[in-house]
Amino acid sequence: MTQSHHNFVDCRKKNIYFYLNAVRSKLLHKNKKFIFHPLPGTLPNDADVIHLFNEVAHTNRNWIATFETEIPRVLPVPGVAKIANPELHAQLQLIAKSECLYLIAISQATLNIQLKLLEAFPAIKKAVAHKLITLHPPQALLCTKPRLMTPGKIHFTFIGSEFYRKGGAEVVLAISQLTEEDVFTRSQIQVTLIGDLTLRHNIAHRQFQDNEAFYARIEHLIKTSPHIQHFTALPNPQVLALLQESHVGLLPSWQDTYGFSVLEMQASGCPVITTNVRALPEINPKGSGWLIHQPLNDEFEYVVDSDEKKKHIRQQIVQQLKTHIVDILRNPGMITQYSAQSLKRIAEQHDPEKFSEQLARYYSSSKQTQYTTAFK
Repeated sequence: MTQSHHNFVDCRKKNIYFYLNAVRSKLLHKNKKFIFHPLPGTLPNDADVIHLFNEVAHTNRNWIATFETEIPRVLPVPGVAKIANPELHAQLQLIAKSECLYLIAISQATLNIQLKLLEAFPAIKKAVAHKLITLHPPQALLCTKPRLMTPGKIHFTFIGSEFYRKGGAEVVLAISQLTEEDVFTRSQIQVTLIGDLTLRHNIAHRQFQDNEAFYARIEHLIKTSPHIQHFTALPNPQVLALLQESHVGLLPSWQDTYGFSVLEMQASGCPVITTNVRALPEINPKGSGWLIHQPLNDEFEYVVDSDEKKKHIRQQIVQQLKTHIVDILRNPGMITQYSAQSLKRIAEQHDPEKFSEQLARYYSSSKQTQYTTAFK
């Protein structure tokens, strides 16, 4: 891949752990290690910077890592406390080395989670804190004019491959309850759901997963609702075309490291209703969309520690989702206003050219105008 400032070379298969992890997981039944350790002599001689995603590097070459939650990424070991894990201690030494130039958090929430981790390791924090940077992902505008409202149906669109984790069930429950309450007619609203109903496991629910009766109820409501159409999946060009016709996006997610679909919706002029987990308040601020508020822990996530707590959170998500939908129906002019703000936000905060220029500044330790980057 080539950009105006630099060239990228894909080095994934030049990583020793690309092969070791296959052995560790399949034969030894051990956790994967998120480490880039280049095979000797395989990196391009003119590669000045290695840029990783969710990995740390074991090398004497300069490197940068972009990360979603914490870095290093070390999977939990049963019976071992997180900060007592020897693997975490070993990999923390890698980010403290001078070869690690920058650690790029994809959101401020991610940066704050990282700082919380480093509180337990003061010496590492002192060596690493100046390397921490927030840089939100790029997103090109997919339209230039805000959504103008005309008489007719308001089209809501939900996109989430992991249907239940992304809040698809809560969308169905909200629409079903509003239908029973005669809040709208068939001519007023259309809801499109894109998501796999077979992907039922919700990581946010931990051991308190929903039961078969709940899934059967949701699927029955989808089939019988006059307002809902459902697709398990659609090709991306069709999804983008659908967003151009949608008025409001839906992502009442239980758990998300970022919420990339929100960027595509906003870039299509489609403002979004989201929950407030992780980065969602950052990318869906007041005036650009609608937020569902729930208490969060210090990692900006919902705490589900019982079936009762799960039901309470669900009830609150559904109720606030209903309130936002009713407000939109009563004041559809909000859609045009929020659409304009969404487009403005994407143009100002996610411009791909500005993103590329910012990366070029991080890569500038090479002191060259044109240089090659080993990309993992």
